[in-house]
Amino acid sequence: MRDRYREHVRTAVVEAAHDLIADRGWERVRMGEIAEAVGISRALLYKEFGDKPGLGEAVVLREAARFIEGIEGVLAHHDADAARGLAASVKFVLEEAENSSLLRAVLIANRDSSPTATGILPLMTTSAQLLELASNSLARWLMAHVPGVQADDVADAAEALVRLTVSHLALPTMSRKDTSRKITEVGLRYLGLSVEAATSEATT
Repeated sequence: MRDRYREHVRTAVVEAAHDLIADRGWERVRMGEIAEAVGISRALLYKEFGDKPGLGEAVVLREAARFIEGIEGVLAHHDADAARGLAASVKFVLEEAENSSLLRAVLIANRDSSPTATGILPLMTTSAQLLELASNSLARWLMAHVPGVQADDVADAAEALVRLTVSHLALPTMSRKDTSRKITEVGLRYLGLSVEAATSEATT
């Protein structure tokens, strides 16, 4: 019972903190108001998360886990077509990051040491881990679905595609649709896959 209650409290706190951060930014959120929103004491909140940065990390890690799970779900939906799977995954990343200010902030947190849009500073370790997880997830899927490619080439392609996508989020120069198409075409050509069939996926 104690473990279940603790997990319930942690989930409720992280969800409440996420909503407050998205609404007002990290620097304007107070631990006391999070405790009040969840209906627990400040002492219990600090006991569970240590301090405000500890809570911030928990919020970011939950968002990161949701993001990686989403990528893997998109890829699994396109098991029969590697080209369309790649296009769909690029499209998913761009859409998710635009829809989540917190996720976008974490993804681009490693571009410099200045405050992110949400005020969470600097979370560079989490950002780097998220990029690595996304690259590894894409690389594993490509290895299983693209015949005749070397593991090193797939790993390089996956990392390059993830970083190209993050680069657009940090400094967009085209529309999301055009960016998705361009990044997809780069990956498809590098891996020797057909461009025409998949780019329609990236632009819909």
